[in-house]
Amino acid sequence: MSIVLNVDGGARGNPGPAGAGIVLATEEGQPLFEAAYWLGTQTNNAAEYLALIRGLQSYLERSDEPLAIRSDSELVVKQITGVYRVKNPGLVPLFEQAQMLLLRIRVWKIQHVRRERNQRADELANLAMDQRQDLVLTGEAATAETSESPPPADADSPPDDSPPATEGDEDRLLSVSTERQPDRRACPAPDWCRQPARIGTTLPEGICLYAAHALTPTLVAARNTAAGEFQTIPPLTIRCNHEGCHASFKVAPASE
Repeated sequence: MSIVLNVDGGARGNPGPAGAGIVLATEEGQPLFEAAYWLGTQTNNAAEYLALIRGLQSYLERSDEPLAIRSDSELVVKQITGVYRVKNPGLVPLFEQAQMLLLRIRVWKIQHVRRERNQRADELANLAMDQRQDLVLTGEAATAETSESPPPADADSPPDDSPPATEGDEDRLLSVSTERQPDRRACPAPDWCRQPARIGTTLPEGICLYAAHALTPTLVAARNTAAGEFQTIPPLTIRCNHEGCHASFKVAPASE
């Protein structure tokens, strides 16, 4: 059985009062958990990321079944899958937090859907904006309680619930191998891709700037994974987002 997670976030203004809606359900459509979250003042894109983060947190509290994520934010879906780069500095910590949560999920996929296929999550996001409070509607006793607004997306500090960085844990090595070689005409450092690399807390000399930009959020997220979970991280495919390069990399915990 798979679990389906629909998420939606929005802001009335950009930035402006914002809310998030999440719906966890079975493949057959049986609701498991529905909630609306008041987000304070956020941009639309930050609200979409915060909806995804709240949804992933709710899923991890309730299930370890394969997860199918649905969002009507094409930007978030394509950034999570590596098609788009995260260019907005304010979204980087939210992107990294979402990646850290995804690393804890055994099997997952994310899909962009049209707004009409995400209607319930959209309704919940608007409900949070209307009432300016968190509302749990399904799966638990219905509650309504005020909550402190999360920091704006461009806050200097990372989200409070980010796992602490691991210090002195040099056995946490990640293996990075090339699944698809780059187009040598587009890549500024194609020779780096020829050999597998073992990466700890520093990037290897000679790595292409664009490959480093694509890989770094996942490498940081994996390094910061909770103790005992590092070796369970599944292999991940990361695509270089340099135009015309087409290289892709497989990242996994390095074997001894």
